[in-house]
Amino acid sequence: MPCQRKVTYHEAMLVLSVASYLLIAIGLLGALDIAVFHTRSHNLRSQPSARLELLTHSLRGPTYAVLFAVVPNFAAHGSWFLVMLLVLVFDVGISVWDFSVERRSRAPLGGLPTGEYVLHSIIAMLFGGFVACYCVGAADWLEQDTAWVYEPNVPWPVQAMLAAMAVGVLVSGIQDALAVVKLGRGAR
Repeated sequence: MPCQRKVTYHEAMLVLSVASYLLIAIGLLGALDIAVFHTRSHNLRSQPSARLELLTHSLRGPTYAVLFAVVPNFAAHGSWFLVMLLVLVFDVGISVWDFSVERRSRAPLGGLPTGEYVLHSIIAMLFGGFVACYCVGAADWLEQDTAWVYEPNVPWPVQAMLAAMAVGVLVSGIQDALAVVKLGRGAR
C-alpha cells in the first residue's frame, strides 16, 4: 500500500499533542454542558427522572479523569495501550447509553434543549478526532514492553490544566453517583 510508512517519533509526539489539545476542548465544552444544561437549566441531580442518565454521567467522570491525567503525560506501552483502547471503547459505550436514556430522562423537564444536542454533537466529533490522533500517535506503543513511561507531549501549563480538569470531572462524577444513590432512596 502506498500510504504505509512509519510515523517518526517527532510526528507521533506532535499528533499526541493535538490529542491533548482536543481533550482541552472536550473538557471545556463538557464543563459548559454540566454548568448550563445539567445544573442550571435542568438541575439533573435533583430530578428522579434523571437517575439513569446520572448513572451514565457518574461513569464518565472517572473515565475522563483517566484520559485527562494519562494522555498528556504518559506513553502506555505494550498491554497498557490495550487498556487505554478499552477505556476509549468504554467511553463510546457510555455515550451511546447516555444518548439512549436522555430523551426519556428529560421528557418531564421539557425535553433535551437544542443547544445541548448541538453541544453533544460537537463533543462527539472532537472525541472522534481525539481518538484518531491518539491512535496514530501511539501506534508503535503496542510493540513496546509493557510499561507506563512518563513522556509529556504538551508544555507543563497544559498538563496542569488537564490535571485540574481531571480532578473536576472526577468530582462531578462522584456528585452524580451520590445523586443516583440519593434519588434511589427517595424512590423507595
